[in-house]
Amino acid sequence: MMSSSWDGSNDPGSQSDDSFMFERMHIEPIYDAFVCPLTKQVMRDPVTSENGQTFEREAIEKWFKECRESGRKLVCPLTLRELKSTELNPSMALRNTIEEWTARNEAAQLDMARRSLNTGSPEKETLQALRYVQHICHRSRSNKHVVRSAGLIPMIVDMLKSGSRKVRCRALETLRIVVEEDDENKVVA
Repeated sequence: MMSSSWDGSNDPGSQSDDSFMFERMHIEPIYDAFVCPLTKQVMRDPVTSENGQTFEREAIEKWFKECRESGRKLVCPLTLRELKSTELNPSMALRNTIEEWTARNEAAQLDMARRSLNTGSPEKETLQALRYVQHICHRSRSNKHVVRSAGLIPMIVDMLKSGSRKVRCRALETLRIVVEEDDENKVVA
């Protein structure tokens, strides 16, 4: 089964008009097995409880803590069957599969954003592309290197020549995010 949920950091239903189409488009669908039944988001650290149910580690640990603190029996939040242990086993195969899926989709999304970073693109599309670059740079420091390797910094610099003040401001903000805490990127910019 496939899920319509996004990727773990945002709920697609709550994104603003200024959000970016790139995140919602996947080369591969989100499979239900990737989604934590408690958070409804793609798992980053999937673990399996004694009864074989898989959850995001942080979410199930929070559930266990709430059970303890409220004096309730320790039960599985899905089956409501009593659990004898809070022991959790990492689901490495699922985690690796999710990471591979995420990498493939992020690469495709970044390529789409790259194609929108030219002077002929509509303003809204360019703004969304710049916002997506900001988003992936905030997600991890290594993504800043991916942005640089993809040749996006010169393209973002070119956006500073745009006739749109919004595009120029967003481009400047994006450059700041891309290069902050990264001396190697500052040399390129």
